[in-house]
Amino acid sequence: MRIHILAAQIAAALTGISAVQAAEAPDAGASNKSIEVIQVTSQKRVQNQQEVPIAITALSEADIERVGATEVKDIQYSTPNLVIGGTNPVQQVFGIRGISDRGRNPGYDQRVGVYVDGVWVGKSAASNQSALDVQTIEVLRGPQGTLFGKNTVAGAINITTLEPTEDFSGHVQAEVGNYNKARIKAAVNGGLTDSLAGKISLSADTRDGYVDNVSGLGNRKLNDKEEFAGRAQLLWQGSATSVKFTVDHLQNDFSDVTAGVWVDDPVAPDPYEVNINAKQDIELKGIGGASVNINHTLDSGFELTSITSYRYEDWGYEDFDEDYTEIALARSGIFADADHVTQEFRVASPVGDRFDYVLGLYYLNQNIEGGGDASLDLNVFTGGAVPISDYPLGYDAVVDTESYAAFGHANIKLAEKWQLTAGLRYTYEEKAIDFSIMDQYRIFFADGSTSEKRDADDWSPKASINWFVAEDVMLYGGYSRAFKSGGFNADFIADLDGLEFDDEQVDAYELGMKSSWLDNSLRFNLALFRSEHSDFQVQAQTPLPTGEGSILTVSNAADLTSQGLELEMQWRITENFTLWGGYGYTDAKFESFDGCSYSESDSTDCSGNRPPEAPEHTFNLAFEYIQPISSGELFVDANYFWRDEMYSNPNNEEGFKNDDFSELGGRFGWRSSEGKFQVFAWGKNLTDETTQIYNSVSFLGRKRAVYNAPLMYGVTFRYNFGFY
Repeated sequence: MRIHILAAQIAAALTGISAVQAAEAPDAGASNKSIEVIQVTSQKRVQNQQEVPIAITALSEADIERVGATEVKDIQYSTPNLVIGGTNPVQQVFGIRGISDRGRNPGYDQRVGVYVDGVWVGKSAASNQSALDVQTIEVLRGPQGTLFGKNTVAGAINITTLEPTEDFSGHVQAEVGNYNKARIKAAVNGGLTDSLAGKISLSADTRDGYVDNVSGLGNRKLNDKEEFAGRAQLLWQGSATSVKFTVDHLQNDFSDVTAGVWVDDPVAPDPYEVNINAKQDIELKGIGGASVNINHTLDSGFELTSITSYRYEDWGYEDFDEDYTEIALARSGIFADADHVTQEFRVASPVGDRFDYVLGLYYLNQNIEGGGDASLDLNVFTGGAVPISDYPLGYDAVVDTESYAAFGHANIKLAEKWQLTAGLRYTYEEKAIDFSIMDQYRIFFADGSTSEKRDADDWSPKASINWFVAEDVMLYGGYSRAFKSGGFNADFIADLDGLEFDDEQVDAYELGMKSSWLDNSLRFNLALFRSEHSDFQVQAQTPLPTGEGSILTVSNAADLTSQGLELEMQWRITENFTLWGGYGYTDAKFESFDGCSYSESDSTDCSGNRPPEAPEHTFNLAFEYIQPISSGELFVDANYFWRDEMYSNPNNEEGFKNDDFSELGGRFGWRSSEGKFQVFAWGKNLTDETTQIYNSVSFLGRKRAVYNAPLMYGVTFRYNFGFY
């Protein structure tokens, strides 16, 4: 498997060299083969993605439809060095270039920030947004601390939705598939007055589960889905001012979901089987919010922007089986109820021949109430020594965060073909926690309560030298710094003294090329990167001091580095045939991390180990072929993804290793010549492979694994109406 990945790297590089040689000759009919230019907002203004000195994977609305992405995590199959996974739908793991984390802990911030129309959406449960009526999704790899702030030491995912227009238009799309899948989405858009337009977008998605519970007490399917998403927008457009008001909401009742299957279960050995008696109820009660985006252009050409937002997330799971048997030995639950308010003010200068800039102020106020509960049958657990059949455990945390920032970003033309991009952000943050934990006899965890406060401040600079070698070729080299503020290990912990952990810093370096060849029918981008993290915050599954059970802990490892490269290519070979490819290589390791187990008396040296969710290689390849016919056109798409093996714990023990993972998907269909009708058959995991993609350990030490979804297939019909 490694050989074909390395071959793909060499082939992609040779493709770039061949393109340089072929660029001297004009290509007949090239004007009909030009690749779509995707406009991005990664530098807080609309720009051609090929002119931004950042490693960006940008997917247009057509790309999102082509790869079958219905939510944010689906874009990992088209993006080098991006990993999104986890134990369940509300505890997703986001990782870029081997730098990842989990978002269960209310006192912990994630490393990949997800933004919708310029608004940070929240922690991991809110990050896996529905791809509902989306114009573009940008994956910005590497630290984005200057323009996006403290939650982006690994990168950012920037989503831009389709705005209302004055023309009446809309669509209805229906989808059916195996496992009784049914999905419908619709949108209607149009002018309400001469200056006011509105839009409503809705989707509903249901599917039966595909994991069998063989327990006589359960006898039901798990991992089903019942999702609803909606967004409403109003856009008022004046001569120099626009005001956009947006509300959105997403909810999902999973009802029966696994946190993984017991790998060594003698009763349920199949990857899609469990033997449990608990309810396994996960409910994403709601993530969403409201925002007001005001833009005003002065006579001088300066643009003033105000973005005011309120966001919320409310989720929880209960009655999760920790023993993976028909015996009611151990159960657990987690919940979180969070909201935050943000305000951003920006002023952007006109784009000048020599100099342009963006200045801004940012404010965040966040409140999170989170906690967990568990119960144990100590009568069984201790062999009758402690005759308590329902021993309660639990913790509660209230975390308040207030953050202020000021930033500036500029592009300066140094010479005819040379440009300097530079920026600086200052952040000040205050964070406070009220925490209590209950373990009456202190058998497993701490018992008591505490209140703590901490503050942090940071300067996050960025600088890049950009050389425009030719009209469509840019080379760049840059440095950036970002930080991730410290917090509190608000979880089931054994010692209240270990509640707080420190800030994390990263210094990152990147060399890159962005290029277009053959009259923009071939695009080839390359990035070489290295990031150096200090006081890296690690979440790890560690044993309790008693030797019975395990917990998730957060600690500061000493140093971590991540380095590698990324290649991306899009080639419109003919007017009707397009090829996409991407490859990512990441060499990530702890430079020093002594004592990554729970206690110093039983410490493990993890120096030299790979961090969790850090595959060495990722690879994707896709094509689209269109065949015109009298009534419209036939089309066929295929996309292939491969990811190297990776660990889910920094100790790199064999039991925490996940196999290399590949998936093949595609679709075949027809669209009418006027574009009103479209119908296609689609499939995901067409080879029906079963692969372990994530693992963890339950409290009682059960090794559990998450497997990819089995073969999914279906048919989709779409009708567009009005001025689509």
